[in-house]
Amino acid sequence: MTAVTQPLARFAADLRFEDLPPEVVERTQLLFMDLSGIIIRSQSLDSSLVLKETLRDLGLNSGTLQVQGSAERWLPQAAALLAGAAAHSLDFDDTHAPAQLHPGAPIIPAALAAAQMVGASTRDLIVGIVAGYEVMIRVALGLPVLKHGERGFHPSATVGVFGATAAAGNLFKLSPEQMEHAFGTALSESAGTGQFVVNGAWTKRFHVGNAAAGGVLAASLARRGYTGATQAFEGKEGFFNVYSPAPQPDKAVEGLGTVWEILRSGLKPYPCCRGIHAPLDAVMNLHARHTIDIAQIESVRVGLAKRSVYVVGEPQARRRNPHNVVDCQFSTHLCLSIALKHRHMGWDDYEPALADPEIRALMQRIDVYEDAECERNFPTAFSGVVEIRTRDGQTWREFVYAPRGEPETMLSAAELRAKFSLLVRDTLGAGGETALFNAIQAMDQPNAVDTLFVVPTGR
Repeated sequence: MTAVTQPLARFAADLRFEDLPPEVVERTQLLFMDLSGIIIRSQSLDSSLVLKETLRDLGLNSGTLQVQGSAERWLPQAAALLAGAAAHSLDFDDTHAPAQLHPGAPIIPAALAAAQMVGASTRDLIVGIVAGYEVMIRVALGLPVLKHGERGFHPSATVGVFGATAAAGNLFKLSPEQMEHAFGTALSESAGTGQFVVNGAWTKRFHVGNAAAGGVLAASLARRGYTGATQAFEGKEGFFNVYSPAPQPDKAVEGLGTVWEILRSGLKPYPCCRGIHAPLDAVMNLHARHTIDIAQIESVRVGLAKRSVYVVGEPQARRRNPHNVVDCQFSTHLCLSIALKHRHMGWDDYEPALADPEIRALMQRIDVYEDAECERNFPTAFSGVVEIRTRDGQTWREFVYAPRGEPETMLSAAELRAKFSLLVRDTLGAGGETALFNAIQAMDQPNAVDTLFVVPTGR
């Protein structure tokens, strides 16, 4: 099998700021801003509060590290775990469509923890984040991740631990040999399955936080000389062979150092699974052309790729009857019903929708199916098609090749700034929001990482 571990370890260990094209630096700052807002907003969620209580029970709040949006100080693994779980809680975090990943949620929290541990600069932080993105995405492409996901794994967690390891290891200035050992240890920490969808469990959030914490641990062990398994990716019992039935290791190193996968990451305008975004865009487009009265809707058909149907469309009886917010984030029926009724779909819409009889009734008239064109486009694009039939015989149809927020359909600077403001304003106040935004804009300078932590208002 093609050598993968050594090339990735060498790349992640040796990467420096001078190696990064300007567009990579700019995209990294944008991704950091987006995820920072999500981490901050998620600090008050029920799952985050329970996680904090548990970390206190374990005595892990006795450290010096900060988490964005929290005034408490934590030990390194706790900081990475808390921030990583928070980053994935809203399902609002960035995506890489071809690799079917949420790269930022495990990588950026691990990088933030490692940067604080060694007193790295914000410029160093950027480099660590890029190293993490490139490793994580490339490992996913080498599986390939579709086959991995079909086995029931949660790729953003199982693959995420390697990205978190690369990010932390780069900030720790590991040698290439040490980075190989770190990957070998991370192999023992790669975990997470899709079983959470059965009851809308919080474990989806925990998976990604655990990957961030695992990356910090693996890199820390290697830093002290702890040995990890060799050939972590391509070995006979390495990640590719054990976790995938048909690995393509060449894809993991193709264009390494010249093709920047981080530039293919997209940002979300809606807080739900990426598979629902193209249908949501289609509904918004239909709203712009027609007057939609949900009482007059006879049926709604939603076409998706086969994998998306499995993740956000089936079993349809379950998707039409969500019980909690995690259910909502994976229900095409619920998300489209909100959009059809309100002309928008945001985080604060979930709880009211669960108690809304009109939305409950509309969900029963929505059907999700596998569409041939969407399947042909997947996973290059998460396409979607929506067809609405009204009781008076009208039919409206809208096809969306790729949802808004992908590299070719990127949200405007104003939209991204508005998303950031929406997420952080209540926690940080107007002054804190501006201070954090300005600090992120200046990350490409050798500033202190502490500038990226703003104390919440009144806390």
